Amino acid sequence: MEFVRRFEPGRLAGDRFDHQPLADLESCLIEGVRAPHGAVGFDRHSHDAADQLYYILDGRMSLELNGDHYDVEAGSVVFIPAGTPHRNEYPHSGTELHLDVMLPPPPRGVPLATPAAPDERGGPGTAYVRAAADIPGKEVLPGFHMRVLADRDTGSGRTSFRLATVEEGSPGTPWHIHDFDQLYFILDGALDIDIAGRHVRATRHDLVVLPAGVPHRNRNSGPGPESHLVLLVPEPARGVTPDQGVDFALTGRSFG
Repeated sequence: MEFVRRFEPGRLAGDRFDHQPLADLESCLIEGVRAPHGAVGFDRHSHDAADQLYYILDGRMSLELNGDHYDVEAGSVVFIPAGTPHRNEYPHSGTELHLDVMLPPPPRGVPLATPAAPDERGGPGTAYVRAAADIPGKEVLPGFHMRVLADRDTGSGRTSFRLATVEEGSPGTPWHIHDFDQLYFILDGALDIDIAGRHVRATRHDLVVLPAGVPHRNRNSGPGPESHLVLLVPEPARGVTPDQGVDFALTGRSFG
């Protein structure tokens, strides 16, 4: 399995809305999206059985969301609950990039979206657009800061979506596992990650896929601070510790 996948917007079409699949798991579908000036996304639509999240990486998106209009800037999160009509356009100068997450992925052979009429409204009414910088954060480990962009408390019951900032030299996390899938998307800097018996150094626009039960640890060796998006899919139940510490070491023995 490839634990690290690189979003490469330069390989996508330069004259239209285009997207690159990064991870298609049982728990979620993640794509990187590129939209140049003047592009339009899909016609107005909704997703009947999937919540959707955007995180704007660069540029700006003009978003119509259940009849409300937003000018969404880089560094913003968008939550679109299942059944909510929406449409994206890109009238601003420059190129827009965003991460698109669907929870859960649509079943094979089922249409990705349902067309929505111009005046159609729907969904539970919990959609939102928020600038990550406006969301309070906390230090969860020395030099390791976290902001919660979406979780069950904000209406997103299928994931916990977070923004992490790790200072250079922070001790990071020791070996541990999760009962859920965890994914990182690197925004800035570099993150050193040990995944079972493999070491990777993830940098800007890398998606790191950590399936449930896989031992891993991470740290920022520098230079400078590192920031990444975090997806926990599904979000752990209330009162359940998300991390389980483990002792991990390769023995060198082979059984083949």
